[in-house]
Amino acid sequence: MDKNMFSKIANHSLPKWNDLPELDLYMDQVIALMEKYLADISTPDSKLITPSMINNYVKLGILPPPQKKKYSREHLAYLIIICSLKQVMPISNIKAMIDEELSSNTIAEILDFYSNLYDATFHIILETCSNHLKSDTQNLSEIESTSLFTALVATNCINISNKIFYMNNPQKPKKSKKNKIKEKEQ
Repeated sequence: MDKNMFSKIANHSLPKWNDLPELDLYMDQVIALMEKYLADISTPDSKLITPSMINNYVKLGILPPPQKKKYSREHLAYLIIICSLKQVMPISNIKAMIDEELSSNTIAEILDFYSNLYDATFHIILETCSNHLKSDTQNLSEIESTSLFTALVATNCINISNKIFYMNNPQKPKKSKKNKIKEKEQ
């Protein structure tokens, strides 16, 4: 694996509350900032955030509405969590988890906890991949083999996460037809 690519990946982390700008931002500024924050977890062929996604999150009640068309650091905290989780978890589950956490924590505390946990697990997985690269003896190339290994780890993590989520929330949230269509768009 290219050492520059590996070091770039290794330096990835999600921002904490104090890393977020204190000034309110307009939609285009939010998009630009979120693309910067999430660049290392997005793929070239997908958009993790668009203005219509933000508007849908507000309509679904997962994101508070902007104040005078401006978004605060509170909005950014929600968006960091939503955008990084939506690749592996339905929006309705993300909303349920955020709502549950907000019953006893501020969004600043939730973001800091989430970012720290994200960074810790990210580095554990990165170390595991690095060890896999060192021990690769299969016919696939190193990168293909490690990519497959990582995909399998991700698949298993998603499956376990869903089982744990539904153990705590035995009834699946009911979705209206409108919400099902919006989730497919995201």
